[in-house]
Amino acid sequence: MSSAPDGIIAPELKRLRKLLAQKRRDPIRIIIATDPSRPVRTLTIPRFVPAALLVASAVLVAISVGLSFSTWTLSGKIAGLKHRVVAMMKLADDMAIAPEGVAQADVLRSSAAVQVHKPSGAQARFTMEAGASGEQMEITFDLASGDMDETTYRAVKHFMRCRRTGAEAPIDPRLIEMLYKISQRTGEKIVLISGFRTPAFAAPQSYHTRGMAADIRIPGMTTLMVRDLARSMGVRGVGYYPRSQFVHVDLREEPYFWTDLGAAEGTEVEVETGGAAASASEPTSETATGKEPTGM
Repeated sequence: MSSAPDGIIAPELKRLRKLLAQKRRDPIRIIIATDPSRPVRTLTIPRFVPAALLVASAVLVAISVGLSFSTWTLSGKIAGLKHRVVAMMKLADDMAIAPEGVAQADVLRSSAAVQVHKPSGAQARFTMEAGASGEQMEITFDLASGDMDETTYRAVKHFMRCRRTGAEAPIDPRLIEMLYKISQRTGEKIVLISGFRTPAFAAPQSYHTRGMAADIRIPGMTTLMVRDLARSMGVRGVGYYPRSQFVHVDLREEPYFWTDLGAAEGTEVEVETGGAAASASEPTSETATGKEPTGM
């Protein structure tokens, strides 16, 4: 038998040697042999899978570190904002307790502490009761100046908190003095239906959101009697709610009186307006249809 020409064999041998020299990248095989009575199982994993998992793990770690840093930064900003809000609320409280003391203090409270006036004259006392819970509080303040001590003021602010959200806000001391005078005239406690309200649960520009209004009842008196008493005492903002059985009183500058004849939106609201001398028996009035008057 004749042998193949060297010109054909030599290139073929070279190709085979080259293939043998190349690094083979066979897939990863995982052999599972747990039970001798069962066939051996083989799991084949492509070579790129471990590298891909390693890259994905590195990306997840980087994302976690970034989120942790963002959370830490955001927490710092929230803490700073909370500190500023608390400082503003504290300053508002101090202004309500002693406006002249705050006016003389530095706005940023970087120097001396704000002065708080303590009652020094005859003491005025009356009782308020929360209409929803029956919670009672005896309020004491200086009869001559209307000032309350800091402890009493903070208790009043908590007592007159928004009953829907629990939020507290500064209460105008003049409102407390007004409620005291009504209590003195009737010889009864003041039943508080609503004091401060957050804007979400109040009419637009409501005096409730400013700590300058209260919805009240007086034991032993009809709602009509309470309304007429408030108007006779010169209260400038008086709302009469015969169906809900309470009277709204506030500290607005211009006299404004109204009657809410229904609780639902779109019911008739009789609005009575007049000067300070207008009497309850002879008001000037007009009729409007729609929501309750704003600024209540």
